[in-house]
Parts: sequence; structure tokens; C-alpha cells
Amino acid sequence: MELLNILSMEEVLQEGIEFTDDVCFSGKNGQEVFDKPIEDGGNPISGLVFERYKNGNLAYYSYYENGIAEGEYVKFYENGKLESFQNMNKGVLLGRSTSWFENGAIKSIAECKYGFKLTYKEWDINGELITEKLEPSEFEKSMINKYDTWAKENGE
Repeated sequence: MELLNILSMEEVLQEGIEFTDDVCFSGKNGQEVFDKPIEDGGNPISGLVFERYKNGNLAYYSYYENGIAEGEYVKFYENGKLESFQNMNKGVLLGRSTSWFENGAIKSIAECKYGFKLTYKEWDINGELITEKLEPSEFEKSMINKYDTWAKENGE
């Protein structure tokens, strides 16, 4: 199992921008994080953004580049325990995505590319495998191939 580097609450509070007050989703598609609405002269955020529950615990933190999720997206249960860890690339899932039950047992693991799940396993709270996907569908394969071609042609 890979070792995850989860930031402490202190690190997040010191380094991050809280998603509160003027911080909002904005931009031409409404999917980017801005320091205030674009209509009010807002700019896309680059850096660490977080939200907290009413009890003060972290709800999640995520890195953004020019308003788009880029890098680690880490979500927590209200009691502070880790709920999920995933990597984002240009706003979509890339690589391993893992989620846990509140008791710490693994709930699911997925390998993703361009937001599509290449493989996926899900367990119930007792550790019994309940869902398994071994490969992407034909549609997903065709979309991944299209994105791969586009990325190669555009130097991505």
C-alpha cells in the first residue's frame, strides 16, 4: 500500500485559503475556484483551498492551479478521520483514488485516467468485496484514446 502524505490541520490553515466569504466557483463554466465572482473582478485561485465543518474540523483540502483542481484532493469525515484521497489533473481524477469507511477500513480503490475508472474495487464495511471492475468499457477506452491523442498533439 502506498504511503500518503496527508497535511496536518495546522499546515492546511497556515498554507491554505478557506473556501468562505468571497471565495466561490466562478469562471466561464462555473467550475473554477475564484477569490470572488468573476463579475466582481475575481481571479482564479492557485494554491491550497480548504473548507471546514461547523465543528472546526477540516472537511477537505485541494490544490488548485488557475482555478482548476490540480494535485491532491483530500476529504475528511466530520470527526476528522480520513474519508478519501485522490489526485486531480486539470480538474479530473488521475491515478489512484482511495476511500475509507469511518472506522478506517478501505471502502474503495480506483485507478483513473481522465476521470474514467480503469479499474475499481469496492468493499463493504466487513471487508467483503462487493464490486470489481477489471477494465474500462469500450466507450471509456475510446474516450481515453481520444484524450491521449489530443494530449500528444498538444504537448501535454
